[in-house]
Amino acid sequence: MKRVEVGRLGSPYGLGGAIKFHGEPVVAELERVYIEGLGYRAIEEAYYLGEEIVLELVGVGTVEAARALSGRAVLADPEELPELEEGRFYYFQLVGLPVLVNGEPVGEVIDVDDAGAQDVLVVRIGSKRHLIPLQAPYVRASATRIEVEPIPGLLE
Repeated sequence: MKRVEVGRLGSPYGLGGAIKFHGEPVVAELERVYIEGLGYRAIEEAYYLGEEIVLELVGVGTVEAARALSGRAVLADPEELPELEEGRFYYFQLVGLPVLVNGEPVGEVIDVDDAGAQDVLVVRIGSKRHLIPLQAPYVRASATRIEVEPIPGLLE
């Protein structure tokens, strides 16, 4: 299975090569990550600075080295991600699932957007893209499909 993006590296923090991370908090539980264009780097330490996560990566020991990584995607191997509780899914697990209305397939999830207050499924139905709030009570996700109750105007 291919690697999945869990976030991006931000600005350096301090003078020792630490770097801010923007993305999934699950990164703090990983032993290593794949840095876009560079390969795997072990995580020496991951900690919170207020609401932000700061990473210390093996081999990144200066502010200049951290600055050179700023903006790069951080990826992980799916099999290295921690197990989620039943009924919860990583975004990449939802992409490609069929979307059903009244038990009939109508489209496919092509992306999941973190829209701030609520995650949104991006669903392709024919040649059109529709946005469906993932946490809405009329949306039920499983490992094999997304079931949506027909709400007027939602898929029109």
